[in-house]
Amino acid sequence: MDCARGDRRALEAVLRTQSPALERLFMRLTGRRSEVEDLLQNTFIAAIRAFHGFRGEASVRSWLRRIAITVFQDHLRQPDRRRRAQLVLISERHALPDAIQIDRQTDARRGLERLAGHLDAIAPKKRLAFVLHVVEGYSLEDAATLMKASRAATKSRVFWARRELLNRVHRDVVLRDLLARDEPP
Repeated sequence: MDCARGDRRALEAVLRTQSPALERLFMRLTGRRSEVEDLLQNTFIAAIRAFHGFRGEASVRSWLRRIAITVFQDHLRQPDRRRRAQLVLISERHALPDAIQIDRQTDARRGLERLAGHLDAIAPKKRLAFVLHVVEGYSLEDAATLMKASRAATKSRVFWARRELLNRVHRDVVLRDLLARDEPP
């Protein structure tokens, strides 16, 4: 790949290509457009600064996601940051869904919006593991790699995040069912 050889134009093309996926991830983690824009900009700055050290051992996509997660974790450590999470359900389909799909998407969106209010009470590492694995659908191994954590630690964080959320939403049947679902394939 050209990025592994230090081609700056190739990196710029990757940044443009990966920008929508990173925006979705940041939006699901923070829920604020202003924070998403700052996080995305900081990710790109960090990627450009770290580009000289890219060895091509991982895909550029994985390398960039790892940088994005590091930027997000640094963002969480900022003392003046208000930690109010808002998950956003972003459809990747471009076709208009039928009425049943619209109802299902609306129900799912409402459930995720209610869930977002509860995520704020969860420790950042648990929240990040939960969002990466449960909401974004990353495997435990991939989420662990992105978080620079072991698979066991990531699995534990997802478990405890799910348990804390279940305790918080015990009266909400829809959210309880969403959180109690089996692991994604």
